[in-house]
Amino acid sequence: MLRSRFSIKSLERYFLILAAGVLLPMSVLTAILLIQSRAAFLATADALRAFNVVRATVTAMEMVSAERGPMNAALGASRPVAPRLLDTLQAARERSDRCIAELLALYRAPLSPDSAKEFTNIQRIRYALLHARAQADALIAAPRAEVSGERVLAVLDGMVALIPELRMAMADSVGVVMRTELDAPPLLTPALLATELREQAGLLGSTFTPALAGQRRLTEAEQFRMERVLGRIAQLRDLLEAQLATRPDLRASLVYADMRTRYFGAALRYLEQVRHSAALRPQGAAVTTAELAAEYVPLMQSITQFRDLMLDEMQQSMRQHRAESIRLLAITLVAAAALAAALMLALRQFRRRVIRPFVQATRIIGAIAEGAPAADIPVGKYRGEVDSMFAALSVLKDNAAARRRVERERDRLIVDLAVMAETDFLTGLLNRRAFESRFERTLAQWDGAQDMLAFILFDIDDFKAINDTYGHASGDQALKAVADLCRQTWRHSDVVARVGGEEFAVLCHTANAAQAVEMAERMRLRIAQASVRAEGGAVFALTASFGVACVAWRHAAAASTLFRRADELLYRAKTGGKNRVVAGDIGADGH
Repeated sequence: MLRSRFSIKSLERYFLILAAGVLLPMSVLTAILLIQSRAAFLATADALRAFNVVRATVTAMEMVSAERGPMNAALGASRPVAPRLLDTLQAARERSDRCIAELLALYRAPLSPDSAKEFTNIQRIRYALLHARAQADALIAAPRAEVSGERVLAVLDGMVALIPELRMAMADSVGVVMRTELDAPPLLTPALLATELREQAGLLGSTFTPALAGQRRLTEAEQFRMERVLGRIAQLRDLLEAQLATRPDLRASLVYADMRTRYFGAALRYLEQVRHSAALRPQGAAVTTAELAAEYVPLMQSITQFRDLMLDEMQQSMRQHRAESIRLLAITLVAAAALAAALMLALRQFRRRVIRPFVQATRIIGAIAEGAPAADIPVGKYRGEVDSMFAALSVLKDNAAARRRVERERDRLIVDLAVMAETDFLTGLLNRRAFESRFERTLAQWDGAQDMLAFILFDIDDFKAINDTYGHASGDQALKAVADLCRQTWRHSDVVARVGGEEFAVLCHTANAAQAVEMAERMRLRIAQASVRAEGGAVFALTASFGVACVAWRHAAAASTLFRRADELLYRAKTGGKNRVVAGDIGADGH
């Protein structure tokens, strides 16, 4: 009875451990999913805030640009300026001020506590706008005779210069949206292009103001400025067409068709008529700045409508993504709860089968299979079949340990034999057989990525005289010295071997034959500058002769003759005075 109660308590304990082991990973997984979902939610929130900044900036740019319309009308009107025109200008300025105030509010805490720099930048742009308005007011109040084209152009340039400043101010926010939202490129990019198109359209209309205000013809400089703006408008139209090529639904929309009809059609035709009239008549076009604005500005609204369509689509997409992230989070939580309930039910079904000997046996088997040190096997601790299982595991552990020792010894011997079979015992370099094997492998793997394959064959000059004069032991010292210089001179990618008594070979890829010759010359100089101490203490110098055979990728079929060609060039170096480098290329015929 006591043993039965003890077994029941043990099973309960093992069940609790197993349940904790299952629930802990589930909790970690759930926490990871929550953290990721929170990060995605915060990224979406940041993207929405950045998008709000972009949209507010775009609106402010539009209002500042639109402010130039009534300003142009007032500049070109007769003096004194009619109160109606001044009221229209004041209303436009108030709209610009409201938009800039809304933009500043987005950069002000608590909406954006870390945007002090951006807030200051917008304030600077606001002050620049006030200065430009003051210049415009001074010119509006001046007598008509003092309103020259240069002064009008200076006022216009002051207003126009504000738009790039606002565009640069929203660059970081545009980057946040582009990085976060997958739909940003096909939607936000056309909106930004339309914003730029709206500005260029307003700038095109403003180019007429100096001539209309002065009641004169267009100058060549003004004509050139118009052509430049028209070129930019054409470029923006092409960019919009390219962007909308992947969105046939937007390209076929009524708003885009309206923009093509009203602005690219009617508006540009109207300006062309005004331009033609202003170029021909001595007193300029037969329209005032107010009349031009009244006719041209409404046609530009189609650009703004298209831009707003893109921004609305973008905003809707971002809100959908945010809703999807929240929905995914809820689904994940429900699925995690359901899985946890299912695991708990399964654990209840297996509670009586989870006992310590089998868990311990599993760990031992896993350790043996992985080659890791296994825990002590409790042979004799249990009875019956469980004890037989542990006894078998003990034998298996001993056999596995013995097999691993044999395998390690076998692997070490294989590595040693492979090294000994390919290494020259005296110099430690590759031997001739290993070199020939690598030579064949290099030829088979050469794919033309490197244009030139060079075979450099060299041997020590008068090596027999060294042996005869200083002894064979000193000759061995000379060979070792040359081998050390090889290891210091040649690159790790080069194949270097001792292929004969005093003969060495190098196989390497080079950019051209000149590089191979330069490498051989560097090795020759190092050998010539080296000194070897003989057994008796005498010091003697060495020289070597080099044959450098190169083959280009276009003659790769003849590469098998490199060894023979290098040997011929080495012979020429020997017969030509020794201690020199003789090089040659291999052509398609192998010579």
